[in-house]
Amino acid sequence: MYTDTQQAKPEELDIFIDILERAAQWMVDNGHNQWIPGSFVAPKTRAHIQHTISLGNAFFIVKANNEHIAAAQSSETIIGTFTLNYTDPFDEMLWKDLVDDWTDAVYLHRLVVEREYKGYGLGPKALIFAEQEGLKRGKHYLRLDCMADNKLLKAYYREKAHFKEFDDYLGERLFGRFERPISATLP
Repeated sequence: MYTDTQQAKPEELDIFIDILERAAQWMVDNGHNQWIPGSFVAPKTRAHIQHTISLGNAFFIVKANNEHIAAAQSSETIIGTFTLNYTDPFDEMLWKDLVDDWTDAVYLHRLVVEREYKGYGLGPKALIFAEQEGLKRGKHYLRLDCMADNKLLKAYYREKAHFKEFDDYLGERLFGRFERPISATLP
């Protein structure tokens, strides 16, 4: 299966949000505390995602029949999402107490791969893409977070994705915090 990463366009906002909402519902249905169904269609969150798209920091993972079709951007299916942040106040809140320079990282959020495409290594590919984007901006770390009681996701980040786990953020909501040095190289 050939996949590619493409920037989300403003007119694709609803597609982006629909994927996040499906993932949120699946998480609730399967006992994973991470996202709340309906939260992505809320005006404040919708506006935040729209702003992220306008900055060019929201991405789709797309499936194509082959590399040539993907390059032509036809016959493709959107199978995942993620966003990258560099100076978001949320990331500052989570990290400024832990690190000397919280802006020395790319922050990965809203990574979703549609359920039927699990197991194809698309999560790790998104991590590499995020690292490469961070390198282009002179960043040294890739950071991400999840709900502090999401044991499944925390174990994945530690054991499979090789992130260092930090103490949970103890704010209004508890968040697990993870970091790894950027090790990717530019293509």
